[in-house]
Amino acid sequence: MGSILHDSLGNWSGNYLPLLLGMLAGCLLFSVRHGIGDERICLATNLPNNISSPSIGRKLRILCYINTFPRNYETQAIHAQNTWARRCDGFQFTSTVRHPKLSVLVINMTQSEIKRHLWVKMRKILRAIYRQADEYDYFFKADDDAYAVIPNLRRFLISHNDSLEPVMWGYRWMKLCPGGFFSGGPGYVLTRNALKRIVEQAIDRHPDCPTTDEDKEDVKMCLCGQAVGVKLKDAKWENRINLFYPFNLTLRTDRMARNKLKAILDRKQVSDSDLKAIKVDFSSAHIGFHYVRGVEMYIFEFLTYFLRPIGLD
Repeated sequence: MGSILHDSLGNWSGNYLPLLLGMLAGCLLFSVRHGIGDERICLATNLPNNISSPSIGRKLRILCYINTFPRNYETQAIHAQNTWARRCDGFQFTSTVRHPKLSVLVINMTQSEIKRHLWVKMRKILRAIYRQADEYDYFFKADDDAYAVIPNLRRFLISHNDSLEPVMWGYRWMKLCPGGFFSGGPGYVLTRNALKRIVEQAIDRHPDCPTTDEDKEDVKMCLCGQAVGVKLKDAKWENRINLFYPFNLTLRTDRMARNKLKAILDRKQVSDSDLKAIKVDFSSAHIGFHYVRGVEMYIFEFLTYFLRPIGLD
């Protein structure tokens, strides 16, 4: 048993320990140099507003509209703008107040801008986005605590080739409405046709598109979409792994890894296959994550675009 455990841990540490130590060192260095606890670390930025890759989906244009609130401008929105949002062909934060360093699409509301009035706000957002409908092929909605891998979104949309159809994609919760609804946190995607149908035929027009105000805008979006023939399609990798992740990635993966590791180490014998079972089921094709703190977005950015472990293609 001792030999098996020693060999297994040796193989595991040889393969993964340098990567883990490198990630830890990077996080610590970032913390020391930039003050990772200071939410204002990147308020003053000269980063370009668009760094969309010309090699991926060059003819495919995506508008990202990101729901936020004034109190979140400097703790969430600015960090989304500095990282993933710049890879969209266009992006706008949707709220009621301008900010000198944010691209804000100002929405006029008579109600207070709180979650309880989110469906009223979203209807106004959709009408405002609709004015740009012919400038883009797809419309990606996310919350300000989401992190999105836009090149993966482009690849996904290119592979499905539904740009002319009335389609929505996202992570589907099978509750609250027939056919389920897509979680608004990590994001969902509308084709141009879907956006036009919802605005032109559903909102404040169709009897099956609710006007009752509440916070569940993602539920209402799917109800209104289905009422006018918008198809809900799951965004999955190889029809298995959801590409939009609506949970807290850090907490959930930590809990999953700890539970699996404890169960393995309680055994009398440990093999390589046991240690491989600790792997969390994610794909390099993942698109959206939810509950990402502003400062964590830079860690996501580094791991996604700049980390190049030796030996991995």
